[in-house]
Amino acid sequence: MAKLLAPTIAEFAAALRYDAIPQNVRDAAMLHIVDTIGVCIAGASLAEESGRAAQALARTWEGTSDATLFGVGAKARADLAALLNGSLAQALEMDDKHGSSLARPGSTVTPAVLAAGEARGASLKDMIAAVTVGYEVMIRLGFVGGDRFLARGYHTSSLLGSFGAAASIGNLVGAAPGTIVNALGISGTFASGIQESTRTGSTSKILHGGWGAHAGMLAMDFARAGITGPESVFEGKFGFFQTHLTPIEGQLDFETGGSGFSSRWYLPDTAFKPYPCCQLLHAFIEAAKQILKEFEADGVTVDDISAVNCKLAEPGLTLVTEPRERKKRPQTPHEGRFSLPFGVASALIFGDVGLETFSQERLRDERILKLAAKIEAEEDPDSDYPAHCPAVLDVTAKGKTYHCHVPYHPGCPEAPLLKDDVLDKFERNTRWYFGAEARKVGQKLADTPHESAFDVVISVIEGSADYVVRAAE
Repeated sequence: MAKLLAPTIAEFAAALRYDAIPQNVRDAAMLHIVDTIGVCIAGASLAEESGRAAQALARTWEGTSDATLFGVGAKARADLAALLNGSLAQALEMDDKHGSSLARPGSTVTPAVLAAGEARGASLKDMIAAVTVGYEVMIRLGFVGGDRFLARGYHTSSLLGSFGAAASIGNLVGAAPGTIVNALGISGTFASGIQESTRTGSTSKILHGGWGAHAGMLAMDFARAGITGPESVFEGKFGFFQTHLTPIEGQLDFETGGSGFSSRWYLPDTAFKPYPCCQLLHAFIEAAKQILKEFEADGVTVDDISAVNCKLAEPGLTLVTEPRERKKRPQTPHEGRFSLPFGVASALIFGDVGLETFSQERLRDERILKLAAKIEAEEDPDSDYPAHCPAVLDVTAKGKTYHCHVPYHPGCPEAPLLKDDVLDKFERNTRWYFGAEARKVGQKLADTPHESAFDVVISVIEGSADYVVRAAE
């Protein structure tokens, strides 16, 4: 590229306004905001480890009241709210994700904008514009590196999230392009996030979304205070991509990463995730449902299964199958969400995967574990990952092998979740918090006029929740 990427991003971020965004992109941004609030509330449930941690942190942080901690019934300083909400959004693996870029803006960009916007009294229109900036920036940065981050053991939420959040907040506060360039440079210093917790079942990975949101906000604070960052943060010899991806195989795609701003919109292509587990498992869950229909037609039961084989691409294959013993018998909910054998076995036995799938009771269910022991996996040479997360599933029962190929993971542009699907998901995620009114709350949030102040969204949430009673329970 003749021009460095950071100034290109900064000019876009500084200039974009709500009226310049196509209507379909605005509507998609609003629905992603609603979805993010829903997954935050799901992660805040006291039935989850993340929810119990959130309650403890809220007590520690009480006394500051800039921004809402969703599902917690408390407020905190804006940067801390972004940190906790981003972590809650990623806690149950239901935050949105863009396919080929591997970017997860819903748990990074959105919590940062919601916290900063609430603290500033921003309009919903301005927050939609800021969210749009962050999605477009974060996704394009994902295009530069492709799937190399996962291959190296890094996680894009915290690595790329701080850049997206910094650009978003720059737009929200009206920062000049030069200030946004500095914030991007500072974000490069903050970039971090290793995947080892995914292998071990520990929950520190959920902090990646929160850290990206938090770090981006702080980067903009420092830049506005006069701290400078390198303009060559992305292309430099010791810049972000060189330091995190060395040795680099092939060419980094700076051309795609730096082009099409304000003409090609990627936000609407970002997938809503219907299942509370790694996206690599989603198409396999769909495949299991299809095979169960064939079982029913043939009079076959799950107890008749003698072998199961899954095909998927690396580096995702290793992520959800190793260490082998741990993935066959996951010990923690988080470990279960990244286990292909456990997820496929659960889908075959219960016909679906939901929040209850990764409860301690299910983790100890010997029927699931017995079937998981029969599930093997191998690399799929025909997969188009990371553009999609396809599934090839073969299940042998009563001497017959049932084959299913699902080429597109649910939620992607080729297999989209409709608005009603997203609101159904919101209801499932927030029923513990809003009770029977959960879906009506989601609908009301989604229908909030964009001209409203964000306080209207907060009033809908706070006016519908019975969090005091539920926390006491």
